[in-house]
Amino acid sequence: MNSSFDTAGQYCWDSTSLTLATTCWRKYYYKLIEGWTPDSGSAHLRFGAHYATALEHYYKHLANGVSPEESLILVIHEALVETWEHEWEEFDMSIADESGHRVEKQRRRVEGTGHPWESLHNLKTRGNLIRTIIWYFDHFAEDPTKVIQLANGKPGVEYTFKLPVDGDIIFSGHIDRLVSYSDNPYVMDQKTTGSTISQRFFADFDLSIQMSMYTFAGKVIYNMPVKGVIIDGAQIAVGFTRFERGITLRTEEQLNEWYQEMMDTVAEGRARYAKWQDSGDALRAFPRNLSACGNYGGCEFREICSKGQQFRDQFLRGSFTKGEPWDPMKAR
Repeated sequence: MNSSFDTAGQYCWDSTSLTLATTCWRKYYYKLIEGWTPDSGSAHLRFGAHYATALEHYYKHLANGVSPEESLILVIHEALVETWEHEWEEFDMSIADESGHRVEKQRRRVEGTGHPWESLHNLKTRGNLIRTIIWYFDHFAEDPTKVIQLANGKPGVEYTFKLPVDGDIIFSGHIDRLVSYSDNPYVMDQKTTGSTISQRFFADFDLSIQMSMYTFAGKVIYNMPVKGVIIDGAQIAVGFTRFERGITLRTEEQLNEWYQEMMDTVAEGRARYAKWQDSGDALRAFPRNLSACGNYGGCEFREICSKGQQFRDQFLRGSFTKGEPWDPMKAR
């Protein structure tokens, strides 16, 4: 079992695992505990990850004194390298630690091999990714938000947190930027979509577990009255990318209610884990939520759950890869 679990179940929770748990316990089991991922991967997740990394690293370069022009060149180069499908080779690396030297298998790119990332999605492509990164910084060239300088003199960018809460439970996550806007502190995040960005797009984040986690953690970690999250939305289309900015706010009362609900979810998750360990019956311990099967275009496990129980493992192994379970303890 991965390092975010102990004998009582999951003790380190991030917004991904909390969202899975509140959506469907079967999906939580398949995806988080078992580590099943679709063989086709997700162009949406990969595009979003590269896009978020580029924005995060750009502001980190700026904070380190690099010019805006050079910062943009650096993140575009990084995005091009990371979206090139190299061949990989294994090699042995000697690592020194307190017990002496040990040899671990490592992987590295084989230079001069490979091809550009070939996305299976018509919008979330390598070309649109590079275009969106460049146009983002052009659109927000005169940005009224400013990265906050922390008490230790460092800029509030790229912070991975592991926050102890009740008992032995830990909340974890990653905050890209802490900014000041109209003299108030906010966490800043970005989202992409293929749909037109309207007020409804931003309103959907008012009940977002992720945005509440960012606000809650920001208040505690930075010891500042963080108001909420500023979201830069990017509409990705065939011939253009359009940007809009919105804010999702959280009051103390809302955060307190969210926190109690999340702790109830954690308690239920640990109880379900114990039931599974005692009975060995994962399907009863982690039941399906059939009302969530069609959410966001349809759950990736929808077809699996529609099969008879005796056939599900066969279909899982035919369309999914069983990898490492989701581990919030791993630094981003």
